[in-house]
Amino acid sequence: MPHPVVETRLGAIEGRFHDATMVFRGIPYGTDTGREGRLRHAGPATVQPAVATDIGPRAPQVVPEGRGPSFYSFLADPSPMSEDCLRLNVFAPRDADRPRPVMVWLHGGAWISGSGNRPCVHGSVLAERGDVVVVTLNHRLNAFGFTWDGTEASDPNVGMTDIVRALEWVRDNIAAFGGDPGCVTIFGQSGGGAKVSVLMAMPSAKGLFHRAIVQSASLQIDMARPEGAIRCAELLYDELGLAPGNRAALAGVPMEAILQARLRAVERNGGIDDFRPVVDGTVLPCDPFSREGLEMHRDIPLLIGSTKNEMSFFLGVEGEGVFDMPEARARRIVADFFTMTEAETAPLYDQVRALLDNPKPGLVAEAILTDIRYSRNCRISTDLKADHGSAPVWAYRVDWTCAPWGGDLGAPHTVCIPLAFGTTHTAREMLGRKAEADALSDRMLTAWASFAGTGDPNAGTLPDWPAYDSARRPTMIFDADCRVVDDPARAMRTLTEPWPRFRVGMMLKGVKRAV
Repeated sequence: MPHPVVETRLGAIEGRFHDATMVFRGIPYGTDTGREGRLRHAGPATVQPAVATDIGPRAPQVVPEGRGPSFYSFLADPSPMSEDCLRLNVFAPRDADRPRPVMVWLHGGAWISGSGNRPCVHGSVLAERGDVVVVTLNHRLNAFGFTWDGTEASDPNVGMTDIVRALEWVRDNIAAFGGDPGCVTIFGQSGGGAKVSVLMAMPSAKGLFHRAIVQSASLQIDMARPEGAIRCAELLYDELGLAPGNRAALAGVPMEAILQARLRAVERNGGIDDFRPVVDGTVLPCDPFSREGLEMHRDIPLLIGSTKNEMSFFLGVEGEGVFDMPEARARRIVADFFTMTEAETAPLYDQVRALLDNPKPGLVAEAILTDIRYSRNCRISTDLKADHGSAPVWAYRVDWTCAPWGGDLGAPHTVCIPLAFGTTHTAREMLGRKAEADALSDRMLTAWASFAGTGDPNAGTLPDWPAYDSARRPTMIFDADCRVVDDPARAMRTLTEPWPRFRVGMMLKGVKRAV
């Protein structure tokens, strides 16, 4: 059988067949952002490979030393790093006889790491079963994507304008792959979910997508302020021994030196990492869920949610037995998270311990940090969007209990990725219960694809899923038995609402960094 060939604006491009889909990998969507291109908005790609079968490089990033338990291997990424990283992958049904909805995936890793090349986001299953065209991509991260000194020496938010450039590529070329450029959904998990939120408030992204899915984001509400971003940029230049704004000299600094200098700059900044999207007044004029931001995306339907045990993913890096930690350590983790004393946070710890059925010390700490860091910011965003009274919102929570350690891991951060992509085979060790996990994935994948096509996730074998309102808070619970529950976190929400909201700078002392 001949290989698939499509005709893009830059000419013909050959891919490969994978089961019932066509796969095209490593397609450039922007110019090289290395050396002289550092800290500048990328231009559109001017060349493309005749054959697109090789995975493109991921953005420069620091790879953590500890990889965690083996069941996190579905997040592994063997691709090399390069500043010439503006590449995307396309997964499309073989039959391109009619326009299909397009789903553009934005990877997690906060603003500092990650990749669209991971095995768990291979888009063939989602493309085939969901009858959609899937796009995954890489873009600039950390210091390379978010260093802005407030002068003409650097452009603001280049890591985000990279994504806009990719969406422009989709607009101009996706029809050749059978996609509908007038029906584009952006979706992402963790940092990728936050990127979705930021794009909703960017004027340059307006009209390039039509629906949005935010999965397990924790920092989608407050972006960096100019003074914070400029402070981090100045510290970076100082760590490199350069005068602030000296782009000519910066162009000659090795990639690895910049990565390490950013780490030192954040440490000198008290752990506050403002190498992230900044409200610069032009590229990003406001926070995504501010009054102005809500008005900007009033026409964009939103699907948003989290998992029941987000923070077990991070605690789980330490391995089996972590949730049986001494109670003194669990109390210290909670206190350090709030930057308070153990005496100050003791009432919250005691209340949550009483609320849980099986209060191992690590599970008490996990429940508190999950609600403050993820669930609460998700609720705030969902309430604000719903109360704005524009496009509808649907809320969900993943409650699937994973296999490791007798179920102590619960439904951790990242579990939603293989479920939504239909790549459960990549995460079998974590998910467990093969038949039930695959059935849940089919329901979730179908809901995501339905939302991409119609703006409504009601499809397949799910019970009726009402649009969200902040009075009832109806939420689809994705589990072996999917169901809608009103305000499922009411008890925990009541306990945590008086406590400070999670923001950049709240440190996780005593918790190892996850993969």
